Amino acid sequence: MACVPVVLSAQALGSSINTFSPYSFYGIGDLENPVTAASRGMGGVGIGFRSDKAMNLQNPASYSAIGRQTALFHVGIDGEATFLRSQTTRNSYLSFNVSDVAFQLPLAKGLGLAVTVNPYSSVGYRITTMEEADNVWENIGYVHYLYAGTGGVNQIKAGLGYAVTDWLSVGAQLIYYQGNIRRNYQQTIEPVVGDGYYLGLTSDNQEQISRLMGEFGLQARLMKRGDRTLTLGLTYSMGGRLNSRIVEVIEHGPYFTSVGYDEVVNRSYRSSFRLPHTFGGGLYYQGTRWSGGVDYRFAGWSVNGTDATTGVRYRDTHTVNAGVQLVPKAGDVRKVLNRWAYRLGVRYSQYYMAFDGHNIDETTVTVGVGIPLGARGVNAIDVGFEYGMRGVVAPGLIRENFFRVSIGLSLFGDDYWFMKYKYD
Repeated sequence: MACVPVVLSAQALGSSINTFSPYSFYGIGDLENPVTAASRGMGGVGIGFRSDKAMNLQNPASYSAIGRQTALFHVGIDGEATFLRSQTTRNSYLSFNVSDVAFQLPLAKGLGLAVTVNPYSSVGYRITTMEEADNVWENIGYVHYLYAGTGGVNQIKAGLGYAVTDWLSVGAQLIYYQGNIRRNYQQTIEPVVGDGYYLGLTSDNQEQISRLMGEFGLQARLMKRGDRTLTLGLTYSMGGRLNSRIVEVIEHGPYFTSVGYDEVVNRSYRSSFRLPHTFGGGLYYQGTRWSGGVDYRFAGWSVNGTDATTGVRYRDTHTVNAGVQLVPKAGDVRKVLNRWAYRLGVRYSQYYMAFDGHNIDETTVTVGVGIPLGARGVNAIDVGFEYGMRGVVAPGLIRENFFRVSIGLSLFGDDYWFMKYKYD
């Protein structure tokens, strides 16, 4: 029977992790949402988005939209407050992390290159529990359990986008998955009766990930009337065995003596865990004042079946994103607020694991604003706010409410970057 350990005492591990959630106890941890701060403000929508002034991390076909004399650099940071609630306790934590670093430049007319780095998943938890059975503490003592995990998986992408015609673009990119996940377990016994001692147990599990896969994208303009366009976007990400290397060491030994631990298990093996085949599709409308879109993604996580040890069941996931943006008057040089972009969005997603028959779903509402730093609007500061809820309050499960602030900086977007000067 699968069950997430109830959080009896939890402490945030600090800002060096991207998450702090008991749900990251299994699998490869919490999955991140690799989008820019501008997209976050619109619910994460963007598979069909194309622009020569802003980066799109969700579809490599969009790389072809970059201007001939433009280079784009984007960096994003996130701050998150999460509130956890179980049937017996409440906890909270704060984290602050770099969410993405991306660079894009043109190689030729209709051909763009982009390199991005962002987290794919994050592991972060520290859970303590104590044996509550009367016959245990009356005859043996207090049995304490500690579960702790840190680390995660990053993805480094390098891709090309090519405009086949003025209405059709295709793209492809390599994705290198790299990371380390460390999980620890300790069992200690505090005797309350008798003169003897009991053996404690400790387990250290370290997983090293290094895998290369690919992603493909397409964008087709379905409609163009003046400055208004409607674009269809499609993406496919390859799945396959992660083939990570796991080193596991299990030791036991007595407490309250000078005798050291005895090594019980020391083994190294390859994980059979698989990343899913992922399909995405979306429509994006762009006008002079209004723009917006809707996306859908499917990920086949059920290929991992059910974990025979924990009973956790992996399930296919469906994600829907929708959002809108309003720019009152982009070319208004007198009123700065008219040039700002105002954003609103929603997101519904499913967690890729089910616990004890419970599916874990997430619902999020978002708002955001884009502040241009120049007349062309390529250099900009984007701020996005998200509020969401995930999970349920049930035996062995928790509910998470979170509030996230995302800040994105788009720099080096000036045509003069590529200009040759006649005079020094």
